[in-house]
Amino acid sequence: MQGKSVIKPQVNVRHHQLPASAGFALAYTEYCASEGSAQASVFLVHGLASCGLQFSGDAEYLAARGYRVLVPDLRGHGASEVPDAVTLPQFEIGTMAQDLIDILDHAHAQKVHWVGNSLGGILALHLLGTQHRQRLSSLALFGTCFSMSLAKPAGHLFRAAFLPGQAITAWITARLTTKSAEGRKAIENAMSRFNVAAGAAIVANVRSYDFVANALAFEQPILILRGGKDHAVNLRLRHDIGRFDSHENVQCIDFPLGGHCLNLDMPDAFRTALKDHLERPNLQLQRLDTYP
Repeated sequence: MQGKSVIKPQVNVRHHQLPASAGFALAYTEYCASEGSAQASVFLVHGLASCGLQFSGDAEYLAARGYRVLVPDLRGHGASEVPDAVTLPQFEIGTMAQDLIDILDHAHAQKVHWVGNSLGGILALHLLGTQHRQRLSSLALFGTCFSMSLAKPAGHLFRAAFLPGQAITAWITARLTTKSAEGRKAIENAMSRFNVAAGAAIVANVRSYDFVANALAFEQPILILRGGKDHAVNLRLRHDIGRFDSHENVQCIDFPLGGHCLNLDMPDAFRTALKDHLERPNLQLQRLDTYP
């Protein structure tokens, strides 16, 4: 029997740049179907030492299904610039979160479904404690902890990881992060463009925080995606996740074969879970859902 041909909608990709209040440029990429109006906006925010390229396949998948997808590069990452002299205040959580609000304003995106990996999730959790929480229609997190408490030298240890050279560290990190050839290429590409001084400042700023109360007060759907191989994050998540047991707006899904960047390890399962999350009007708590 002859198979049916599937025609995928064409996706338009546009690159944008805007000046940040500090005087350097921020970049983001917009994905949308070439025909029809978008049903909602999705904001895909990467983590430390990555960039928006991490989400290119996911963005095209969602755009082909009718979503307008915005993918930023955080300051110091990807195509976004970095201040001439890096200081800790320039990379505080609140400062970087405001960058993302500025991007949403530039894109005229009043409300978005926020999907954050690691640092991208931390910035969203911070915003849940501000007047900007109303900009989030829902929140999906992976590789993100609701609270953190690391030793003060964390920033110095981060710098030390790059002593062999940025190219070597990028090569090693890519292979430790994912088995996906495409994923490794994306990570190496991102880390080669990444500003190490900015990274050390970010680590120093995010080594200690607690946004559990912000998340508990959020009444919109929250999706927590746990990669079974993301051991360090899962160890910390156990410290907080039980506090969400009585919150019916929270869903937790386990990906046993996924790591810190599980969208690169298990792209099909990740996209299916995300699509289901976006299409589910009222999430019911499912503690032990698993995508094989």
